Amino acid sequence: MSASGPPTAPISQRSALTIIFLIVLCDMMGFGLIIPSLPLYAKKFSASPIQVALLFALFSLCQFVASPILGALSDRYGRRPVLLLSLFGTVAGYVLLGWTMLHEWHNATLALWMMYLARIIDGVSGGNISTAQAYIGDVTPPESRAAAMGLMGAAFGLGFSAGPAIGGLLSFWHESAPAFAAAGFALLAMIATIWRLPESRVHKSDETTQSWLHPGRFKPVLGNSIVMCMIGIGSITMISYVMMEVVFALFLNQVFGYGQSAVNWFFATAGITVMVTQAGLIGRLTRRFGEWRLALAGPFIGTAAMACFAASPYIPFVGALIAATFLNAVGRSLQFPSISALISRNVGQQVQGAAFGLYMGLSSLARVIGPLIAGALFAKHPTAPFLLGGTITLAMAIWTTTLRRRAAEQRAFPVIAAAESA
Repeated sequence: MSASGPPTAPISQRSALTIIFLIVLCDMMGFGLIIPSLPLYAKKFSASPIQVALLFALFSLCQFVASPILGALSDRYGRRPVLLLSLFGTVAGYVLLGWTMLHEWHNATLALWMMYLARIIDGVSGGNISTAQAYIGDVTPPESRAAAMGLMGAAFGLGFSAGPAIGGLLSFWHESAPAFAAAGFALLAMIATIWRLPESRVHKSDETTQSWLHPGRFKPVLGNSIVMCMIGIGSITMISYVMMEVVFALFLNQVFGYGQSAVNWFFATAGITVMVTQAGLIGRLTRRFGEWRLALAGPFIGTAAMACFAASPYIPFVGALIAATFLNAVGRSLQFPSISALISRNVGQQVQGAAFGLYMGLSSLARVIGPLIAGALFAKHPTAPFLLGGTITLAMAIWTTTLRRRAAEQRAFPVIAAAESA
């Protein structure tokens, strides 16, 4: 793999971040197009609930294995070639999924296997987000890194808001249309990477020349207890939010009798809140309070959101649900970009990819664990996933408090003193 052939014209940090934003936006638009359609695709071939869940779990399991490897590859060979490889796999997976829906199958089991193969291809090559995070770490100074990570989060929010709406419109034309449209968005991101995105990874003469998958490439990350704790906090918190996402539509329908249109409205509200918070507020808040305070505020706000969700069936006013949805979006919008910025600050450029690959891999594992726990708890009581979710976010808030104090003592982060005096 070679990083040869990138654009050679100088490019400003602003332009590079804009291109990264568009790449992540296209990627998330495709993701938003596909996720609502996947269960319906599987249902066409008489898939059981377990087989439907396996479609989601396979993708996350493959990302869990592949993300650290792709991160190490991006450290060794550059961000740009790994982004191109990941986007190519995304295009291939979506095209195979669309073709599966177009084909007239006489064997439903074989059709399901084709769907599984499409998700495996997409998952194995799914290093887009972690590589984009490493790219941001390469091109931004520490003091503006949280704002840049927030810009990527805004692309998430916009993609998740617009993707399902576009997919719903396209599905009227043909059931395979969302998959092919998702492939088109990924192809646009790939073209933008080829023609406009320069390589950000600059190798220094004193860097190690060891193999790209040598265990030593992960040693600076695994040996940094502060960074590993931040990765652990982010990944475990993800379990809480995934649990909420998985049962939210069922919760609204079973407890409140809301239909699909109301569910979409709540998801749109969350997506818009994430977009506004991460695109317009995270930079200002970081300059005012510092990453540590935002990383701490996020899970506390998330705990309040989970409490509102759990209490909402007993409050005869829809405002509790709206407040919970809003607080949930704000909490995660403050926490995750701040965690990414803190991780990036405390690892060298030569292991940014490995650090974010490991983080993305463990977050993908959370997306396997979360749905299993949420489904089992929801069967016991509709509010049970939110009660456990609130317990998790509260525990992570306490852990962050302890970690912040330890990091200040070790002076692991140069920004701590400035953040504390803000």
